[in-house]
Amino acid sequence: MRVDIDVPTSRSFTIFVAGLTMTITPAKLGELLKCGLKRSFDVPVRRSAPVVLAERITDATGVVVLAVVGGAGVHNWPLLVAAVVAVVAVVVLVRSPLLERFTRLGEAPEAARALLGTKLLVGMTLLSAVSWLCECLAAYVCVRGLRLDLSFADTIVVFTLGSLAGALSFLPGGIGVAETSMTGLMRALGDVSKAGAAAATVLIRLATLWFAVALGLIGLAVEERLARTQRR
Repeated sequence: MRVDIDVPTSRSFTIFVAGLTMTITPAKLGELLKCGLKRSFDVPVRRSAPVVLAERITDATGVVVLAVVGGAGVHNWPLLVAAVVAVVAVVVLVRSPLLERFTRLGEAPEAARALLGTKLLVGMTLLSAVSWLCECLAAYVCVRGLRLDLSFADTIVVFTLGSLAGALSFLPGGIGVAETSMTGLMRALGDVSKAGAAAATVLIRLATLWFAVALGLIGLAVEERLARTQRR
């Protein structure tokens, strides 16, 4: 264990799924809920919070890698650069001695450095890219189901850039920004009508964002029941 967090695998899974309820919060920062759920295992929030930070950072690096592979850099490189700059700034800050001045952070800076080492960061980025690829596949299923003229590569560009735009907007779930970006990109990249692009965007968001929230609610209910059983 990089940060000495001892939680049974089954409970770690339910806590992770429960955290999906907070997918609609700005930049998914509400997933710090998972830190609170881990307190039943005597895991301090200061130790577990860096895990959520690492997840958010590798979310960004993973989607940027996938976007570049899909050719998104040709269409909207400023957005990719903004995401990379934000990630680099956070990693540099975490690795600097500056955070040591804030004693209230306790062990959090040390835990963050352990999670954001170069080798581990690269590994988590690749895993994140695979995860985002699965979401792009779900988006492509929606596109093909509506018989829209959009390739898989273009769907990757649409989904990754739309998701990045939504995240960088810091609006809850990127609502409004992500949908507008995806609809506009579909029309720009393929021979897609406005109605078709809008319909595909709605389906994609239901299949990714809101499906995740629904799973999270189930996971949260299961986790609360397990936690009550544990306290008895």
